[in-house]
Amino acid sequence: MRKDFELRQYEETRWVTTSLKQDIFGMGMVTSFNRLFRYFNGNNAKGLKMSMTVPVMVYVPLKPPTENATMSFFVPHEVKYPAKPRDPEVYLEPLPSASVYVKTFGGYALNTMYAEQAKALAENLRILGLQFDDTYFIYAGYEAPFQIFNRHNEVWYMAK
Repeated sequence: MRKDFELRQYEETRWVTTSLKQDIFGMGMVTSFNRLFRYFNGNNAKGLKMSMTVPVMVYVPLKPPTENATMSFFVPHEVKYPAKPRDPEVYLEPLPSASVYVKTFGGYALNTMYAEQAKALAENLRILGLQFDDTYFIYAGYEAPFQIFNRHNEVWYMAK
């Protein structure tokens, strides 16, 4: 057994979030991404435009109701008072400070690869007797969809 993950400490962060319909063709990803992109491009109460940020975070429930997946963009720290979204399907959300188990991997990851990596991380954490919230995992992507090579992907479980 090799330890192929790390434990990170994150301070409280802010995110702009929307629902994500997971489907086999990936159209739900496109719809959610576009909603969030429009927020960053000025579709908010202040008309504020922001540069895209990373990571793009996807929350994947593992226990019912599993249809409650979400996609989130990180709100930069320098934006002290994020503008209220105009789209009713987009909302601002804080993520409290947390200890997070993180497994990093490369390649062009699709939902199935993220799920496989999350399953491997969960198995590793259980074997090591580490406590974590297994009701969901988060995956994080750091590159634009059109970047094919040298990609950085992560799966996260919140430590207990």
